Amino acid sequence: ETNATFPFVQYQCEDECYGKNALDVCSQCISSFSGNTNRSNDDDVWVVGVGVHTYARAKRQVDMAVQHIQQFLNTEQEHNRTIYVSPPQYFHREDYPTQSINMERLYRGLLPHVAPENAAHPFLDVFELTQSCTMENCTYDGGHRSRYVNRWKAQLLLNMLCEVR
Repeated sequence: ETNATFPFVQYQCEDECYGKNALDVCSQCISSFSGNTNRSNDDDVWVVGVGVHTYARAKRQVDMAVQHIQQFLNTEQEHNRTIYVSPPQYFHREDYPTQSINMERLYRGLLPHVAPENAAHPFLDVFELTQSCTMENCTYDGGHRSRYVNRWKAQLLLNMLCEVR
């Protein structure tokens, strides 16, 4: 799927990398679009953030979710093509009373396995960014963000990928 506004950005492997499946399926899908799976391609960057869905698939066990994500990162490490995005900070909701606590535990559990602690696993930290947003319209449901917060996240990604000239 392509977007006319960003013709060089493609949304691929949605079902495979959404966290509903084992993350080795995600790596296989990425490989199918990346051509030679044993070569790093500087033109492609895969941005993957599956924390909340992997957590649900791991039967809401933080340690198991961290283990699944760490295994995915280790698989992707040899390809040098993936940036992992942290889960956002969740605002407390009565219908999900433990979501905020568990997503913070997942985030903190991943920190030893991603950059800067492990430079081989590039990491885009949106947890701290979304936690810093204190305005009422930062989120419309506690987890999903408003458009301007998503623009902040996109700017972080651009800062991470682009060189200043």
